[in-house]
Amino acid sequence: MPKYHYYPSMNKLKLFPILFFILFNTTATHAEMYKWVDKDGNISYSDQPPFKGAEKLDAPALTSVPATDIPEKKPEPIPESEEDKNKTTKYTYLRITSPEHDATIRDNDGNFSISFSIQPSLNTKQGHYFSVHMDGKTMQDKLSSLSADMTNIDRGSHSLSVTVKDKNGKTIRKSKPITVHVHRQSILKKQPR
Repeated sequence: MPKYHYYPSMNKLKLFPILFFILFNTTATHAEMYKWVDKDGNISYSDQPPFKGAEKLDAPALTSVPATDIPEKKPEPIPESEEDKNKTTKYTYLRITSPEHDATIRDNDGNFSISFSIQPSLNTKQGHYFSVHMDGKTMQDKLSSLSADMTNIDRGSHSLSVTVKDKNGKTIRKSKPITVHVHRQSILKKQPR
């Protein structure tokens, strides 16, 4: 099989130096400005002289202004009086919102979440925190969020409550207890045939 070689035509070869010159020509170009006054006294400006007597102007240098730094505005702290610092927050409302009282929870691993609400918001600045209790035993302590995950809870009925405590562990407010019923499938239960 014969081999063919491709040779570009001469017209294409002539284009390379022209393209090279156009692409790599780095000479600076700038527009000239002209000013003239016509016979009626009107002053005109243009980038092309209308006649030989037009005055050639030098372009003014471009001015730039650096951006100004805007100082970050920090919120002013509200001054607290000594009385306010020592005043303990009085909570008017603490309640378990989920699960509902007498709810049945079906989970083979015994896992569920508990959510609660409080009014006013928990004052963590004074060291207040939540404790979650089940059947009189503390399950989770020193919480600041309004929810907790309960894991591997045995089957049966359980009493749940939440308390707010101060930094010394003293109970400030306690929720009304609710009852939940946890159902977990038993291995001992006979399967239908």
